[in-house]
Amino acid sequence: MSATYQSELIDRVLFSRWHNPPTKDDVQAIMAQMEEATQRLGTNVLYIASISPKAKVPDATERAHLNQMVAEGRRYCEQSWLVYEGTDLQHNLQRVIISGVLILTRTFDNYLSVAKSADAIVKDVSTALKRDAAPIFRQARERGLIA
Repeated sequence: MSATYQSELIDRVLFSRWHNPPTKDDVQAIMAQMEEATQRLGTNVLYIASISPKAKVPDATERAHLNQMVAEGRRYCEQSWLVYEGTDLQHNLQRVIISGVLILTRTFDNYLSVAKSADAIVKDVSTALKRDAAPIFRQARERGLIA
């Protein structure tokens, strides 16, 4: 486990729990994990990135790593969700800003969505999997991959 994040593939869903913004090495490692999972499963994965409310706001370099990760991840991920946890004004503003950028740029339409909690996306992930994703989310919660 990296000090920055932990990740695990459960079924066809790759969960990653980010404790801080990614480094360049983190991006390379998660891309390798996505590629390996896609090759092993013979299909693209669903990706859920969960951001701890204690994670610091990414600086310009870290934002560049995040942009690279999202762009490169499209090769391996059918759909992605960013669960940006936290109830503070700062967390709410960050969710609004990220969602606004996604809407304005339309770069990631129907690929990347932002949510406040993992519970808020169970239905969407179930639709993508074409079956109930609740047991997968229970496992991910037990393993500390989502709150």
